[in-house]
Amino acid sequence: MVPLQTLISKMIRKAHADLMTLTDTLPSRGEVEKKRQILNYATLNIMAFLANQNQIFRDSTHFLHKIHAELPKARIRNFDILSAVDVLTTGSYQRMPTKFQSIPVPLTDNDVLDTFGKMNDVIRMRMMTTEVLPSPMKDYRIESGRIKFLIQNEFEVSLTLMGAPNERRWWIVALNVLVKSTAGSGAADVDISLNEAQLHNLRMNAQKQLLPPPPAVTTTPDTTATPVYFPLVNLYDYLHLFCLNMQLEIVYMQAVMVSRTRWLDQLKVFMDATRTKLTLIYWKGGSPAAHWARPFSPQVNMAISIRDDLKGLIEQAGLGASVELSKMDNADRPKIVSALKYPKNQLDVLWGGDSNLHTSAELLNPSDIDVERVLWHVTRHHSLCIIEKLRSVLKVQESFLNENGLHLVEGRLEDKMDISPVIVRYRHHRYININLDMRSGRIKVREAGYRLGEGDAKLKELEERLNSDPSNVSKHLLWLRSEVVIREIVSLAKQLSLQPFHTSQMSLRADDLVKLFGDILSSHQTPREHSPDSTAAAHAPANRLQYPSHCVFLQFAQFKDWYLVVTIVQNEVYSWLCCIK
Repeated sequence: MVPLQTLISKMIRKAHADLMTLTDTLPSRGEVEKKRQILNYATLNIMAFLANQNQIFRDSTHFLHKIHAELPKARIRNFDILSAVDVLTTGSYQRMPTKFQSIPVPLTDNDVLDTFGKMNDVIRMRMMTTEVLPSPMKDYRIESGRIKFLIQNEFEVSLTLMGAPNERRWWIVALNVLVKSTAGSGAADVDISLNEAQLHNLRMNAQKQLLPPPPAVTTTPDTTATPVYFPLVNLYDYLHLFCLNMQLEIVYMQAVMVSRTRWLDQLKVFMDATRTKLTLIYWKGGSPAAHWARPFSPQVNMAISIRDDLKGLIEQAGLGASVELSKMDNADRPKIVSALKYPKNQLDVLWGGDSNLHTSAELLNPSDIDVERVLWHVTRHHSLCIIEKLRSVLKVQESFLNENGLHLVEGRLEDKMDISPVIVRYRHHRYININLDMRSGRIKVREAGYRLGEGDAKLKELEERLNSDPSNVSKHLLWLRSEVVIREIVSLAKQLSLQPFHTSQMSLRADDLVKLFGDILSSHQTPREHSPDSTAAAHAPANRLQYPSHCVFLQFAQFKDWYLVVTIVQNEVYSWLCCIK
């Protein structure tokens, strides 16, 4: 608290200091300015003080009135003298409500264990005499007053019995879904697990499966019939179907994600309207080479669907089934058999309509779902089929290859490749690797000891030929060898100052073509593995005769009308010296 005297004293000193400053500065100012300064001093000090005093007075009045109005409410209640005397004389409070005396005493640890043991006995007797179990739930564990069922890679559920002795019903204590995607995989970047709200809704819906259905109205008036009802069978069917749908949705979401990232333009994903069948089409539906060597029916796709298939009763439905089912009449027995047939719904993975995935490993583990694991297995095996079929075709035609300077090499030149490629020596110390890109499904060709140069265009063209017509691989390799030989001839000709011209740069008449190439083409009957161009030319009329596939005209620098014509037909080199004007 600051005394009022101190505040007033400070205000007086400040006003006096301002007045002395005004007295010192006024003589140097004009008349008008003097009057303005005096007016400002009076306004700021005297009038402001008076205005502040009025505000303080009003606030004081309001505060006093507030104390008058609120102070009676702040009175302290009278002390409980009687209760204090009871506590001090008797040592306890005597006026507690009598209702507190009926509160049960908390159970001890031994009481809790004894209660759990009795609950376990009740559950065990219920399972032995009443309950009908689906075969996947035959193995269970009873402990701590509850029964626990663990369905591998699907779900785990704990139940207990609640209610009166003659009306006890199952109640879900805990429920955990084990279906999930692979941790840390590229396709598991998106969290697809269930949140708390979804788990709560699932538990509520699963609890409804344990409720008995309403009685069915019969044709007889005032009578009802109790329908066939197996609560644990209904619970398993519901949760099992949920896990299957969840697996399918996880695979779908993973496939959509990878189709937009790492498998861009190479994977197509389709889900049907009922959301029970997922189709994955890889390699854009497949090139001619993919359909030429397929390990399945013509479709290049995978179908993952939920199938409803009744295959017969696998195992007995628990010990209580024999007791409970004996009470059913003959009319209900077909319904019982149908309800207990397992497996019912299951997830089928078909490759091109065939269930054989060519592996003993579990590609779609429900608790470790990774769609890329399936895609890599499928594309790798399909790639192996294409490469092995190319190799087998070349082995069958190995004699033809050797006759034309092509040699199939066993083994591999490099150990870095996942799939052993087809290696062919087409020139002295020159090899090509024929392999397959597992992501795109296209045949890839590259030269061992890869060198950049104009040969890249020839290798690209060889790739296109193999992808569009892989069955004639020998013919395509012979085409590459002939092209390389022609290119080497052109390279040597340039060193000798000869000017090379392609056949497209020459304009020869039909009779000139007959004079140059007619005898050569007609004397070589080309089999299917050979170049079809020469065969067509050999049997064509003179006016339709074409240039050989591998041909070059070399012009002499000193004699512009003279050309050395070099052509390759069936791996044999022919040359002519001709004059063209």
